[in-house]
Amino acid sequence: MGPPKKIQIWRGPCPCMDNKFEKGDTILIKGSRKDHLVTIDGGMCRLSDPRGAFDTGRLIGTSPGDELKIGSARFLLHVPDVLDHLMYLNRGPQMIIPKDSSRIVMGLGLSNGSKVLEGGAGSGALSIAILNSIGDEGKLITYDIRKDHLEKAGANIERAGLSSSWEGKLGNVYDGIQGDGFDAFVVDVPEPEKVVKVASKSLRSGGRFCSYVPTFNQMERAVIALRGYDFSEIKAIEIIERGFSVKDGATRPVTEMLSHTGFLVFGRWYPSP
Repeated sequence: MGPPKKIQIWRGPCPCMDNKFEKGDTILIKGSRKDHLVTIDGGMCRLSDPRGAFDTGRLIGTSPGDELKIGSARFLLHVPDVLDHLMYLNRGPQMIIPKDSSRIVMGLGLSNGSKVLEGGAGSGALSIAILNSIGDEGKLITYDIRKDHLEKAGANIERAGLSSSWEGKLGNVYDGIQGDGFDAFVVDVPEPEKVVKVASKSLRSGGRFCSYVPTFNQMERAVIALRGYDFSEIKAIEIIERGFSVKDGATRPVTEMLSHTGFLVFGRWYPSP
């Protein structure tokens, strides 16, 4: 880890001087070359730029906008938002990135107080996006067959400060779930067609379903299964994101484009009359 770095703090202009960082808070330490997401846990924190370590306890009592000097590098302290937590997620399994998770949240019609069932925890990226939208009054229950995936997702959700509305359950959504009356049912599993029947029994009337899948074959099977259980408003889409290099007199699309990540299959459940 290397020897501890000399740390100095300059107080910056803060609109709310009572807004002090406390033990357990997560801080965005923003540098000129690299940013870091650090939790004040009283232990040592290792930075990759600059290399070295410092005691996170020294950050207790600092405020957003304060300047931190570690060695010769200078950083500003900020309160991270949901995109910061997704950017610096402690990754394990493949994550659903914001270009897709934001569309899933809107496509499921989520809002404050929504009750959501999720199949497949991954690293918790989609869970964080959902929890950020349903608020303290909502509830997200996530099933996964692997305990280590639930633990990693839970740790990322805890760091994002969203754990009060989340519950992780060890189990296979193919075999059924506990509870019903869900507003939304979303899965990131290899065989989404096996979940459609479970979703039809678990959603409230008008509840929405979404499956995230990487291949055409899975997308096709999911759509056919939704039709077989009388889901309506069925659609399959792909979100493609293209950035631009903006220069005076020479603006053009970037050479490398973030293209295919996954297909989103949506459907809405209404019971047969």
